[in-house]
Amino acid sequence: MADHPLRRMDFPPFEHLLHYEKVHGARLNISFSNIRDFHLDGFRRNLPKDLDLNWTFRNGTPELRRLIAKRHRTSPKRVLVTTGATEANFLVNASLVHPRERVLVDVPIYSPLRDVPRGVGAKVVEIPRNCEDGWRLDLDRWRKTAGRRASLLVFANLNNPTSTALSRPDIRELADIAEECDGRVLVDETFRELAFQDKPPSAAEFGPRMIALSTVTKVCGLGTLRVGWIIGAPDLLDRFAGLKDYTTGGGSILSQTIATWALGQWDFFLRRAKRILDANRRIVAEAINEMPALQGDVPRGGIVLFPHCTVDVAKLANRLLKQYGTVIAEGRFFGAPDHFRLGLGGETRNLREGLANLRQLLGSMS
Repeated sequence: MADHPLRRMDFPPFEHLLHYEKVHGARLNISFSNIRDFHLDGFRRNLPKDLDLNWTFRNGTPELRRLIAKRHRTSPKRVLVTTGATEANFLVNASLVHPRERVLVDVPIYSPLRDVPRGVGAKVVEIPRNCEDGWRLDLDRWRKTAGRRASLLVFANLNNPTSTALSRPDIRELADIAEECDGRVLVDETFRELAFQDKPPSAAEFGPRMIALSTVTKVCGLGTLRVGWIIGAPDLLDRFAGLKDYTTGGGSILSQTIATWALGQWDFFLRRAKRILDANRRIVAEAINEMPALQGDVPRGGIVLFPHCTVDVAKLANRLLKQYGTVIAEGRFFGAPDHFRLGLGGETRNLREGLANLRQLLGSMS
């Protein structure tokens, strides 16, 4: 039977990921959004010798779900463990969004949050923010655009790539808008706790229309575990889990065991992240002050920044790679081509060198 034209999935290329594959051998990458890698021996633990490698838990191991629920101030019954936040985002969209339904997306944003709804056939409406007013969230515009019908409202908190935060009043009003438009709000909270003492609340606290997703990847430097999760109402989780049965099933028990160790030492990982970010934040702030072509403050929290650039960003990125072996993430990946993303979580010496290369090249192009 031929596919019905309204049901055909057609995903845009994941250009950001493909670009990283292409530049994998570059000497310096100062655009990554993760804390530098953490090694297995850092846990000073061994995997249990009696770990059952023939069985896994459909929704995630009970202890892992308990620890995740603690981070979001909710019940383990509202937690579904996924194979990374990428799968979490896919499951939500593929389960809830139907062809031609409207999905409203905050911009700039990490591209899968914008493009997965496109892939499942939604009409995606981008609602851009402006760097000139500090990336302010215009809630009146969101309410007007949502109207009486929008399937999903999509955000990241903290935002990737700007590190701006949704406040408690913002999230509460978004929950009200979702009620008015008979939709739901999806918030990627991968970077939320990297605001530290200014940490915004989880969207999971604001009612059944709110869906949060996150991962151990960024805070801990444990990307290869591919352990993420969704927080939502139990009836929604049943739908997501039913689809997950056909994607990755129960997930890796090895990865979930190590992720449980990480969540059990979460305060250690937050302290580690803060030490790295505080040092690198000062270095980036000083460097940007010496680059007149870049405009925008270094955010107080978060792991990335997104300066506006008066030089053509595509040409800058290309020359920076070819002449200096240094990678930045072009703003076009996030929906703002006159910006680029810098990461604050890497090795300090590499960041210093990469910024020096950037400063030298900008000086010759300005």
